[in-house]
Amino acid sequence: MTTVTASPGVGNRTTVAGPGLPAGRVNIADRVLQKTAERAAADIVGVDAKNVHVEIVSSRDSAVVRVSTPFPVPRLEDTEAVRAATPVLDAARAAQGELRTRLTRLFGREVSRVDLTITGASAPQRKRVL
Repeated sequence: MTTVTASPGVGNRTTVAGPGLPAGRVNIADRVLQKTAERAAADIVGVDAKNVHVEIVSSRDSAVVRVSTPFPVPRLEDTEAVRAATPVLDAARAAQGELRTRLTRLFGREVSRVDLTITGASAPQRKRVL
């Protein structure tokens, strides 16, 4: 298993070490982990990555990820889409679990918790027919 730990004295860097890895260190900037989490969250939730904000609090063995994002909802005048839509709370819980699983795999260490804060609603853009 690969372990990612904060390196003392290195600033905003993370050291990756584990069995089967060559001797030495691989440093991953915290910003890389943050951008990776932002893109994964945007992909899973279904919004533009520029609207997603992520904070990562890490310890030796795990990480906690805090995500703030708008959440996609159907246009209210599209009654069929509204009826067919998954309730926001259910969709948010599913996204939270999927994000935790994906980030655990991408980071190479346990993500113990994902806190998801929905900051607003994001409706799809109307398409104009010319």
